Amino acid sequence: MRKKTVISALFLDYDGTISPIGVSRERAQLTPPVRQALEKIAKAIPIAVVTTKDMRFIQEKVPFAWAWAAIGGVEIKIGDRVLSPPQTVRGSSSFEVLLERIETEVREIDVSIYIERKTLSDGRLAAFCVDWRLAKDWDTARRRVNILLEPFEAQGFKVLRYTGRPYTDVYLEHVDKGQAFLTLRRELKVNGPIMYLGDSELDNSAFNLAEVSVGILHKETPLKLDCEFFIQFSDVGAFFQELWRNNLTFDSKSRWLVRNESRKF
Repeated sequence: MRKKTVISALFLDYDGTISPIGVSRERAQLTPPVRQALEKIAKAIPIAVVTTKDMRFIQEKVPFAWAWAAIGGVEIKIGDRVLSPPQTVRGSSSFEVLLERIETEVREIDVSIYIERKTLSDGRLAAFCVDWRLAKDWDTARRRVNILLEPFEAQGFKVLRYTGRPYTDVYLEHVDKGQAFLTLRRELKVNGPIMYLGDSELDNSAFNLAEVSVGILHKETPLKLDCEFFIQFSDVGAFFQELWRNNLTFDSKSRWLVRNESRKF
């Protein structure tokens, strides 16, 4: 059945969705076709980025967005207004101590393993990512990193592992992109259909809330995503350009889309 929907807002994941997967933090940029199309769309409807990156990073990369939900939604900014992070995000001395310890220990596994600290706008540490994509042996790196992260799990911190991904995120508290989606919808006062694009299991809660949900296909995309449609990463820019030309009307028969047959409706 053909589905045509006029989109009222566009909510987007960042890494692997509108920025290439498998590149360094410095090279994680919007591709020119994606940027050009999104800058046009942002003049007509709200665009919000829902990402595990921190606020400082994502605002610099997507300055034209109307809103940003950083660190999985732990901190949200609407225009110039920062929503106060949950009261439970107070910082943790043990979190800092454990992180400093593994920052030293990962070098013994492979010097190419990278640890990215994720801080709130006020400088408090809220999460970090251990990335071993440049390690010589992914399996060994994954196994040994998981051992190093056991103390974090023992103390109740949230360790998120992703199918087929060479990195693990560790948070002070539970993160939920679906909750971030709802907050953004309310704060941006979006009453019409929202389209959400993402590429990992962490996006599933947002996929299930969106009127139109599109998963991004690339070499690290997991098998189980709760999106209604799929699109190749290389086609995202052309898809956005088509959306703009069609006056923001989503068409399920777009040449760029494939229906997700495994999703249960």
